Amino acid sequence: MLKRIEIENFLTIERCVIEPLASITAIIGESGSGKSLILKAIDVVFSQKTDTSIVGNFADITKINLHFSLNRGQMEILKDLGITEDEVVFTKLIKKGTSKVLVNHEPISTKVVSTLKKMFLSIVSQDYRFEIFSPEKMLEVIDTQVDRDVKEKFSNIFRKYSDIKREMEYTGEKLRQIEKEHPEILLETIEKANPKRGEYEELLDTLNRIKNFKVIKDIAEKAIFELYEKENSCEDILSRLESDLQKVKGMSLSTKVDRYLAEALSSVRAAKDELYGLAIRSYSDGEIDKINSRLFELEKLQRQFGKNIDEIIEQKKILERMIDEKERLMESLDMLKEEVKVVERTLLEEAEILSQERKKVANSIINRISSYLSKLNLENSIFEIAFRRKQLTKLGVDSIDILFSANPDLKPDSIDKVASGGEKSRFILSLKMVLSELSKSEETVIFDEIESGLSSNALEKLMSSLKEYSENNQIILITHSEKMLSIADRVYRVRKEFLGDRTTSYVEKLD
Repeated sequence: MLKRIEIENFLTIERCVIEPLASITAIIGESGSGKSLILKAIDVVFSQKTDTSIVGNFADITKINLHFSLNRGQMEILKDLGITEDEVVFTKLIKKGTSKVLVNHEPISTKVVSTLKKMFLSIVSQDYRFEIFSPEKMLEVIDTQVDRDVKEKFSNIFRKYSDIKREMEYTGEKLRQIEKEHPEILLETIEKANPKRGEYEELLDTLNRIKNFKVIKDIAEKAIFELYEKENSCEDILSRLESDLQKVKGMSLSTKVDRYLAEALSSVRAAKDELYGLAIRSYSDGEIDKINSRLFELEKLQRQFGKNIDEIIEQKKILERMIDEKERLMESLDMLKEEVKVVERTLLEEAEILSQERKKVANSIINRISSYLSKLNLENSIFEIAFRRKQLTKLGVDSIDILFSANPDLKPDSIDKVASGGEKSRFILSLKMVLSELSKSEETVIFDEIESGLSSNALEKLMSSLKEYSENNQIILITHSEKMLSIADRVYRVRKEFLGDRTTSYVEKLD
């Protein structure tokens, strides 16, 4: 409930304090006196964007305080914001070029505050009334009366449906990421080249030896001649010395020379085959071309992958795993597609059940609103809630239109198109009264000149309905009708004065 409104330096209001009662509080004044500025100031507190030109000429800063006492539901919601008191004060501070909002003296984002507005009050005026005709809002109201089991069953299946769809999207995205790598093509390229570990280095070494082959062959031939073939070759000399040493082996002379000579002779003879191999070895042009061709193939592969051969061989294993993962994901995606078809069929069936329940509730709401409209001199009016089928969402397949006609011979249409100001005002009040009955919760409603366009008889019935509505709700009436004051329990009058070059609006409580 709104307990106190404090406005300082807001356009033509220098300062005012309004303390609404729990029933009906009226704010009256002539047209242009500034009474609608109070409504505008309240709305500014909850606005995300603030026009700083509203700062008055009485000071450098505008300050607006709204004091609310909280019911149990509001306290539960505000716990998430760290507010545990049973009262809350919204403060809007505005300077030229800047503004900020506080809750219980602590800064809070304007985005969060804007979402809290509907929890604290509802504004009905020429500028704000159309939000009440929102089909989405009406669908929310209808859903509050639908059987809970029906809603929960649909919601549970929709969550399962959404989970599967998310899993499909996740699986599909992973599959697309793998497909972008083209692992089959890359693996085929590697397998076609079939590189071996160390192969590239070995080929380079072979090619290098071929280039130096003449020098190596000359050295090998010279070594063969010196070691084995010339007269008094190294092999012959070592052999004779070994033989001579055998003759003195039984003598008392102790020496290791014979063993050293034997080892030297063995080493010379061990090198013989390899040296002869080097001496007779030759490479054909075909062999050299084959080596160069293979080196070119491996170098091309390395350039393509930007890796060396060993890394490419490891990449092959990665690609093989990617292909296995791709096959697994494709199988999983196929299974999910089949599963989502089954769940979607069930979901659509439950959506249809939900839709039928909504239509039953809508008919009840139509009858209730029509009953109130009859009390407000609109007994021949037509009010309809038309259902249209839309794409499946978490809210089901229903979209609604709110249709109205004040005359039975005219086809009902969107209420904001066909209703006069007075008809809209009476419809809004009827809707509010029904919503109050359905929600069984108190609310604060600000009506701005709801009496506009009404005949004397219709006004009497409107006032009676407002009095009835105020039994469970707080009403603030902004009006220019003196007659409306008869139902108010507290009245404030707004008047405007022109003093020199300054215009000032004053708000005074009447006895």
